[in-house]
This record gives sequence, structure tokens and C-alpha cells, in this order.
Amino acid sequence: MCTYNGARFLREQLDSIVNQTYPLQEVIIQDDGSTDDTALIVTKYAERYPFIKYMKNRGEHGVNPNFFSAMMKATGDYIAISDQDDVWELTKIEKQVAAIGNNLLCTHRTKPFSADGSSVRYDPRLPNVGMLRLQYASILGHTLLFRRDLLQLIPDISSTYYGTAYDVILSVTASAFEQLVMIDEVLVHQRRYASAVTYTDVDRHRIPGYANALYILWWSVRHFRTVKPLMRRHFQRRLGMLEQIHADTRSLNEAKQMLKYQSSAGLWNLLCLQLFFVKHRSEIFYAKGRDPQNFVRALLFPLMQVYNYQYLLWQNS
Repeated sequence: MCTYNGARFLREQLDSIVNQTYPLQEVIIQDDGSTDDTALIVTKYAERYPFIKYMKNRGEHGVNPNFFSAMMKATGDYIAISDQDDVWELTKIEKQVAAIGNNLLCTHRTKPFSADGSSVRYDPRLPNVGMLRLQYASILGHTLLFRRDLLQLIPDISSTYYGTAYDVILSVTASAFEQLVMIDEVLVHQRRYASAVTYTDVDRHRIPGYANALYILWWSVRHFRTVKPLMRRHFQRRLGMLEQIHADTRSLNEAKQMLKYQSSAGLWNLLCLQLFFVKHRSEIFYAKGRDPQNFVRALLFPLMQVYNYQYLLWQNS
């Protein structure tokens, strides 16, 4: 767990961790310069539970360096990631250790709840966590339990040219080796509140529906020439990350081919990308199966996905 001014909800989360049905070897809590009562709370818990190890950074590290630094200090065979303000089911670790088998990483469903009236949305469909899907959507870090061996297989975390979050790096690497499993059960209740670092308001246009689909298509066509060059640079960085993963699997090779189309300009690459989406539509979109809507969506996705990357405009403004 990495903390930063988390005193408000920290006790409830720590209670859900120390009372896990699976015996914990250690709980590493690394603080990134909190100025509230976080240190006092963690110190009191550490006095009661000797397996809690509390560490403070010298200066602020930021999310990625803080989490990777804490992970590298773990001594157990399995490592689980925790946010400071969620609530775990008491059987979370037990069920993940049982499910992971010989795989590198295990994830599960997570369900948001509002702590202050902030907007939340839960999709009851079974998430698609395949390698191709993970190039467009991430698995939340607080759902991850993985073998410590995974840390030796991830791309060089000192590299910054592909710039992405720690949970993406871990889950994409495990998926590249085709060693990622998912439990179809909610094991974390994700607290959503306006001041949370990861909070974003629910975008009403992303809620499935024909009117929203038409709006997204209209917006994407209107902004295509502006956003697409930024997307190509984004996917070039992601492709660079995948090329650092030393696996020889169908999943990784197909993902690299898709990102080559995504990061190249020209009508031919756009058509190749469109055909790729049609062929692999059940592996790319949220819902699997032969839904005819996925065929239509695959044809339009090279355009409609521009809407998902509008944040690149803000980053480059």
C-alpha cells in the first residue's frame, strides 16, 4: 500500500486487510510525504500487528515510483496491491491465491461506491481482460495479486518514453505471457469521492446507447485530424513497451501488429487496422461473442476511438 494524506479512510481499509482469512506474511505501507494523521494511524496499527512495515519516502516520489519501490521490498511469493481508501472483502487474498495456479497474475471484479455523492457506474458484464483489450483499457491496480517473479519480466521501469501506469505494466506483461486469470466476483469495493487522486466524473456519453454512439462518432470525425497524430505517438510509446517484453506468444505478437497499424499514418494502415478490428472484435471489445453490434463497431472503431483519447489534447495544450 502506498499512502498520501489518506487518514480519512485508512482505518477501514487497514481493518479489511489485517482481518483477511489468508495469513499475511507482511503488509508494506510506504508513505509519500503525507501531512495529515496517516503516519500516526499506521504507526498504531504497526504496534498491534508486527507484520506491518511502515516506511517513509524522502521527498515525494509520485504514484509509479512509489508503488514499484514498495513492490521491490516485498519478500513473499505473492504480492497484492492496495489503495489506501477502498474496502476489501475478507476472503480476497485467499480466493486469489487459490485461483492464480501457475499463472503470473490474478485479478477480479471491483465495484465502486460513492462516499460523498460523487457519480459512480458499475458495468455488470464480465470484463474482457485479453491482451488486445488491454491496449485500450486497464485493470485497476487494487485488484492485482501476482507472483513476485513478474517483477523480473516487466519492461525496464526506469524507461519513461512509453509512460504508463504501474498496473498497466504489470497486467500487460502477464497477459503477454498468457498467464493472467480473472475471478468473476467482486472482492474490492472501490471508494469514489471527488478529492481522490484517481477520481473522474462519469462521462454520460460512454453509457451504452444509440444516441451516445452517434455523439461519439460525430465528435471523433470532427476532431480526427487533431487527435489522431497524438494517438499515433501514444501507440508508438506503447509499442516500445511491448517490444521490451521477452515473450513469444500469439497474444503479444498480435498486439504488436495492431499497435504498428495504430502508430502508422496513411489510408492503407487505416484500412488494415479496420480489418484487424473486424477479425479480432471478440478479443478487443468489452463484450465477447458474436454480437452483430460488435461487427458494426469494429468497422467504425478506427474513427470512434478518437473520442477515448481526447485527454491527449489536454496533456499537449
